[in-house]
Amino acid sequence: MKKERLKENHQFLAKTISGLTDHIDLFETVQDLSRKIISQFDRKKIFQTFSQIVKEVVAYKYAAIFLFDKTDKSFFEAYNTGIPKNRLIKHLPEEKVITWVMYQGRWTVITDFEDKKATKIYSILPIVGREQSLGFMYIVTDNDESFYNRKFTSILGFVASQTAIALENLRLYDKIKSSQAYLQNMVESISNGIMAIDMEGKVTLINRNTTAILGIKTRQIIGRHYMDFLKGGLKKEVNKIHKEIQSKGYAVESMVSYRPYKEVQITVGITASLLTDQNKETIGTIVVFRNMSASTEIKRLTRLDKMKSEFVSNASHELRTPLSIIKSYTEALLTQVEHEDIETREHFLSVIDSETDHLTGIVSNFLDVSRIESGTYGLDYSQFSLKELVNSVIVRFKAKLTNIDIFTDFKGDTHVLDADEDKIREVLINLIANSVKFSPTGGIVSITVLERDKSVICSISDTGIGIPKDQLPFIFDKFFRVDNSDTYEIEGTGLGLSIVKHIVESHGGSMVAESILGKGSVFTFSLPKKRR
Repeated sequence: MKKERLKENHQFLAKTISGLTDHIDLFETVQDLSRKIISQFDRKKIFQTFSQIVKEVVAYKYAAIFLFDKTDKSFFEAYNTGIPKNRLIKHLPEEKVITWVMYQGRWTVITDFEDKKATKIYSILPIVGREQSLGFMYIVTDNDESFYNRKFTSILGFVASQTAIALENLRLYDKIKSSQAYLQNMVESISNGIMAIDMEGKVTLINRNTTAILGIKTRQIIGRHYMDFLKGGLKKEVNKIHKEIQSKGYAVESMVSYRPYKEVQITVGITASLLTDQNKETIGTIVVFRNMSASTEIKRLTRLDKMKSEFVSNASHELRTPLSIIKSYTEALLTQVEHEDIETREHFLSVIDSETDHLTGIVSNFLDVSRIESGTYGLDYSQFSLKELVNSVIVRFKAKLTNIDIFTDFKGDTHVLDADEDKIREVLINLIANSVKFSPTGGIVSITVLERDKSVICSISDTGIGIPKDQLPFIFDKFFRVDNSDTYEIEGTGLGLSIVKHIVESHGGSMVAESILGKGSVFTFSLPKKRR
C-alpha cells in the first residue's frame, strides 16, 4: 500500500517537474522571441521575424499581415509570405468578422472544423497596440485542428503583442528621427554660427556656419570640450562668457577680433543664452557667432550708428533753438520791457507761445517715432469729413500767415472717412507746414481733395524750392533732410514725413511725392473710405 502511494507521489512529482520544465522552456522561448522582435527598427525585418516565429509555432502554408489605415480605418496588405501579394485578400472574411476578432483580441480560427469540405484552416491573429489595434495576420494552414490549442494561443498572442510594441516603437523612432532631421535642417539653414554646449563644456550641437566663420577644419567635435578646438582670443572670450552666463543666468553679448585663417582678420560677435529642460533646469549654454565684418552686418550697424548720430544732432539743434528763443524773450520780459508797454509784452508773449508750440511739435515727433518703433502707435477710428478737417487746419495756418496764400479745391460731395481723425489732422498739419516752410514770400499752397469709389485722395502742392531728383526717394526716411543750400536755415528734425507716411500706411493708404527743383513739390496721400 505504501509502495503504491509512494509510486503515485513519484509519478505526480515527475509530471509536475515535467510541466515546470515545459513552462520554463516556454518562458525562455518567449523571452528570446520578444528580444528578436523588439530589437528591430525596420518594418520589413519586424514582419519577417514575426512571420518566421509564427511559422515555427503553427507551420502555416501562407500568411499575410494587414495594417489598419489611421485615416479611414480600412486595411491594406503590408507583408505576405508564401503567396503573391494581394492573393489572400479575396479569401478574407466579412469586415464584421474581422472587427469581432479584433474586439476579442486573441488568435481565432474562423474556419469550421466540422466542415468536411474545408481543405484549409483560416485564422486571424490580432496585432493590438497599447491604445489601438494596428492590424492582424491572416494565416492559412492545413486542415488539422490539433494545432489550435491554449498553449499556441498564448504564444502567438504574446508574439503578436511584442510585434505591436515593435511597430509602435518604430513609429516613435521614425518620429524622433524626423524631428531631429527637421531641427538639424533648421539649425543648418541659419546664417549665423550656432553651438550648444553642456554644463561641462562639451559640444552637443554645432552647425556648418560655425565651422565656416571660425575656420574649424573638422566638424567631428560633438562630445569634445570647446577649449580643445577654439583658439586664441576667441577661446578666452567664450570661456569667460560660459562662466559668466552660468553665474548671471541671462543672455550675454561680446565681440572679439579673431583670425580664422592667417590672411583673414574678422570681428566675431558672440551672444550666449542658457539652455534649460522642460523642468526649467539649466542643462547648458547656446552660443551664437556672427561675422560682424560681413558687408550686410556692417551696413546695418553703420546705418544704425548714422541714425543715432543724426538723431542726437537733430534733437539737440531743434530743441536748442526754440528753448533759446523762449529763454531770451522771457528774460527780456522780466528785465527790459516796461510794465506799461503792453504792445511789446504781447508781442514777446506771442513769440514765446509760438516757440512753445514749435517745441511741443518737436517733442511730439520724437514721441511718435518712439511709439512707432515700439509698436504701440495705435489708431482710434471714427467717422469724419476730410473736407471739414482740411478747412479747420487751414484756419489755424491762415491766422498766422501773411505772405503765403492757401487755396482749396474739393471735388465730390461727402469726403467721409472711417479713420483716426487726430492722426489725419497730424498728416495735414505736417504736409501743409512743410509746403509753407519751403515756399518763398508770395508763394501759393494748393490743397485738392477728390473722391474715388473706395478712397479719398488729398494732394498738397506748393510753389517752393523743390527737392533734388536724387534725394526724392529718401525723403520719407527717418532723420533725412534735403541737402540743399536753400534749406540750411530752415528748421526741421527730419521726422515729420516719416511719421506722415507711417500714419497713412497704417490706415491701409499710400503716400507719394513729386517735385521739380526750383518749381515746387506735390505730396499726395490716398486713404480708404472704410476701415480695413
